[in-house]
Amino acid sequence: MTIWDDTADSTKELMFTSLDYALENAQLSDQPFTPFSFARHPDGTATLTRFPAAPGADIPETLEAARDHLAQTQPGTTALTLAYDGYTTYEGERTEAVFIETHQLNLPRTLVLAQRYLRQAGDIHPLGNPLLQAEVEPLVPRVAPEDDQP
Repeated sequence: MTIWDDTADSTKELMFTSLDYALENAQLSDQPFTPFSFARHPDGTATLTRFPAAPGADIPETLEAARDHLAQTQPGTTALTLAYDGYTTYEGERTEAVFIETHQLNLPRTLVLAQRYLRQAGDIHPLGNPLLQAEVEPLVPRVAPEDDQP
């Protein structure tokens, strides 16, 4: 069993909503889009938060600040995503990709999903299917008992 197998359908839906929104954002500019997150609440609603780069900060510093913010998530949040733009290598070919980190708060790991894409004539063309790239440390390091729901 993997974290993917244990992830609730509602969390997977949040992941793919984030993926769709990330691809829309990637199409807006040749520059990396502003990283964002969705936080899902027990009633099924989600809150969008953007993480603009601080003056003089680069993308890795911005992502670190976003992760620090998400680690202090509000009680009752059931799942989080963090989306950002970058590059990945698949079968020896480096391409642009959007990345979605997804953490269901009652699970011990975060899933990292990547969708490769190609820019042509101002449009974004996804390449293949999204790739499950890794399971990493959780976005929220501690899970309180009230968070123990999908």
